[in-house]
Amino acid sequence: MTAVKTVDLPDNLTIANAESLHHDLEPLTNGTEDVILNGADVQRADTAGLQLIYVFIQTLQKSSASVSWSGASTALLDASEQLGLKSHLALDSF
Repeated sequence: MTAVKTVDLPDNLTIANAESLHHDLEPLTNGTEDVILNGADVQRADTAGLQLIYVFIQTLQKSSASVSWSGASTALLDASEQLGLKSHLALDSF
């Protein structure tokens, strides 16, 4: 059975937090754990923050791990919609 790791995204999913978030996500890219992203508390999201999540999801999809969402705030959904990334981030179910 594959281990599961939950990642709570920061309130500000922006370029200001991209380096810190990348540091947190990097160890999970080895594909040994399924990942649940929790975006319920995201208050701001910009292109850099969403691109980081997109690349993370793409990287895990190339391995045997899966990525799912446990929550998504209105700010996260609106930003992903405006950037045309909502379906690419698998946020269509919200």
